[in-house]
Amino acid sequence: MRQKTSSPGFVAAGLGWGLAAGLALGVLLIAPAMAALGGASTSEPQGLDPRAQSAEAEAAAANEVLATQAEEMVAGELEGTAIVMIRAAGVDDDSADKQHWLINTAGADNAGTITLTDKFTSQDAANELSTIISSTLPAGAQLSVDNRSPGVHAGEAFAAALGEATATDREFLLETLAQAGFLTYDEDVAAADAAVLLTGPPAQDSSYADRLLAEMAQAFNAAGGTLVVAGEGAGESEGATRVDYADTEAGRVNTVLTLRDELS
Repeated sequence: MRQKTSSPGFVAAGLGWGLAAGLALGVLLIAPAMAALGGASTSEPQGLDPRAQSAEAEAAAANEVLATQAEEMVAGELEGTAIVMIRAAGVDDDSADKQHWLINTAGADNAGTITLTDKFTSQDAANELSTIISSTLPAGAQLSVDNRSPGVHAGEAFAAALGEATATDREFLLETLAQAGFLTYDEDVAAADAAVLLTGPPAQDSSYADRLLAEMAQAFNAAGGTLVVAGEGAGESEGATRVDYADTEAGRVNTVLTLRDELS
């Protein structure tokens, strides 16, 4: 087990991180409600409520503080682990790059990135996705017979492919899905101790895409893998640990620390 030593300076920095993160996330939670309240008035343009503007400014300031401390906060937290990133369609390059950098800064080995396309979460392509997964499943992996949804089967297949599967089996699954237009992936995608699934903002209603990704995350963990969902905004992910507001500095740091906790 790793042992850590503390110093007064580091403890002070930790307290600063806690205060800044609490402020940033707290403001992110209440700002939308404040904006909505401000928009209820017909005497002022919607979205210009001074309280919401002040809250957003405070959140931005807190994130600036965290940006200067993030590297120190996560140093060594993922040492000796390998992390693979799975990006849902709609996650911008900047958010993915920043999260990827912080995970590497925490000491994790880079196990590559898999980027899902819109087709992966399209209901029109559900049957095709299920067919490919069932025909390219890594040796020894099993698919649920009680729940045959493509999200569940995708989670089970990815857990096997990114876990104990051979490099040949992993390549076969990923390359077949890539050729069919369901994803793109780094050539160096390797076995990983954990995966982080980056998702965009949740839909206003319960969309098929959101359900598929949630089922995939739950099935990945149920199959013995370790996956953390890092989503923009607030949301729910039953059966998988989720970090909200992962596109903020506080969220990115929290994602790293959550990966650490899930692997401990």
